[in-house]
Amino acid sequence: MSILKNPENGKSEIAYGIIEIGEGSKKLSLDFRFMFANRLNLGDSFEWDDFCAGTGDKNELDEARSALEEENEREESQAGLKEKKVLKYDAYICCTYDRNDAKKKMAALGLTCEKEYFFAEDFFYLLDDLKGSRIAFKSYPGSFKGWLKAIVFGFAAKHGIMVPPEKYVDLLNGYYNGIDGNPSRKQLLQENLLYQRIIYAIYAVPGILETLPQIFAKKNAYKKYDYICFHAVSDAIRFKTDFPELKEKIITVEELRAHTMASLYMRAVYFDTRQNSCACDTPYNTMWIGKSGTARLCECPDFLDLSCGNVGAANPTEVWNSPLAKIIRLSIRNNSYTFCSRNLCAKLSEEKEQKTLLKRREIRENDSPFNINIANDYVCNLHCPSCRKGIYAKNDENAELEIETCTNAILAAGWLDRAGKLLVGGGGETFLSKNYKRVLYDGEVKRNSVIIMTNGTLFTPDEWKHLEGKYEQIGFMVSVDAATKETYEKVRCGGNFERLMKNMDFLSMLRKEKKVDDVKVILIVQRANYREIPDFIRWAKEKGFDAVNLSHIRNWGSFKDRDFYDHVSMFDRNGNMNSELAEILKDPVCADPIVHMSWKE
Repeated sequence: MSILKNPENGKSEIAYGIIEIGEGSKKLSLDFRFMFANRLNLGDSFEWDDFCAGTGDKNELDEARSALEEENEREESQAGLKEKKVLKYDAYICCTYDRNDAKKKMAALGLTCEKEYFFAEDFFYLLDDLKGSRIAFKSYPGSFKGWLKAIVFGFAAKHGIMVPPEKYVDLLNGYYNGIDGNPSRKQLLQENLLYQRIIYAIYAVPGILETLPQIFAKKNAYKKYDYICFHAVSDAIRFKTDFPELKEKIITVEELRAHTMASLYMRAVYFDTRQNSCACDTPYNTMWIGKSGTARLCECPDFLDLSCGNVGAANPTEVWNSPLAKIIRLSIRNNSYTFCSRNLCAKLSEEKEQKTLLKRREIRENDSPFNINIANDYVCNLHCPSCRKGIYAKNDENAELEIETCTNAILAAGWLDRAGKLLVGGGGETFLSKNYKRVLYDGEVKRNSVIIMTNGTLFTPDEWKHLEGKYEQIGFMVSVDAATKETYEKVRCGGNFERLMKNMDFLSMLRKEKKVDDVKVILIVQRANYREIPDFIRWAKEKGFDAVNLSHIRNWGSFKDRDFYDHVSMFDRNGNMNSELAEILKDPVCADPIVHMSWKE
């Protein structure tokens, strides 16, 4: 019996019952039903004891089988039927943590694996909806390096092979090809970038062999392929523009991975026994859009660093509803929070982990994100050591094309006009970016709410004229990082302290006149500025700002690891606060209600 007779045409003709075997199997059966109710013809779920009671013990089952076999023989003689009838359903699906125990129990009832019953994980391959496709790998207009990247990473994704990000090595260990559970190999993957590159280099050989026919193919040969895969989003965009008749076939490696590695991530969520009662539902209503249009379902990619697609290369609605997006939401619904950072997300860290199953959550799914965080442009008039190594005040041609296409797609989708809250400016300076300004100002509809992230140096009365009246509510998050000119020039390189203070006075006036609804000022705590925390808070209170956010600095590649902890951060590798900072925070003003400390939230 085929598991699925017609996987491309909606529901299967086969009717499946679900059997729950062992502790925690109810969680597994509900997980399975959540992902496959629209793909398979699923019937009732039975706990093991109920299933046995419903089908009878071994003797009763044999009697029932004998009667069915006699009926089968009569029918076969009349109609030539070859397929043996099974009891209530055509086949059963077992949901269990202990596969061997389940096999023994099913065998005792005379049921044969892969004939009369299957295991839930046998169906996960259905989520990898591009894995069996004919895919051409290409760069455009013809970079050898781009073509090689498309082959190496695209071939690995197509065939279900992946070196996972460091934070997911333990989580995904044993669930994908390439890791065999050997601790030394795990350590190499985590610590040795060269080893990871060697693994991918090995995949280049079969990948090149697979793509050799493409090299000598005629110009129109791509018609015989299901998809054309590019490593760079800019290459995909250019090809789509020049060959519009092939636009439905064009994908990127990022999209390919999201559609061929879904079964891997489904296994991780399905077999995850952790439970956390933090009650976060962010992936159901939020999308963060980063570099090149990469989409994540969290307010911060550090909290949930797993791309569910690319809104610049694909239809935004398809990304919102992609297989990986649904798997991420499943990890929220079943309280496992499989892909969320236990260390960085305060919602998770403040709750105690447990194994006992919590009440499953019913969360309404939205057609589009309610909260949208646009952070896809990194241009900035400053070059702060906390953020970047050098000046990045202008995008190159490829980056500009990717950002513009992403902005066009978001605007065309109508998401911004329907969103409840829009946050703009992560990664760069809002009022320097023409694309951020398009996001903020384009459109005729008055929108609900916006929060603008800025360094404050370019926010002028002229910019306010474009904003005023465009939103029901307007908020600002301003990164200042200092209370004095001397310190400001050290930590906010390229900035002008006098100009900033003039702009902050203007913003203070807008807040006091209630033209702006909320202003938060931010100080990234580091060795260069921690002594100014009390004065910074007093300045914010004097200006009438709503909140002071104190955040500990993170190393985003600007520092060598050892230098970062020895000379920059006020926290050690384990997150423990430096005693000097602890002493400063004893100042009574630091306990003011407007002060929020990231390490406590």
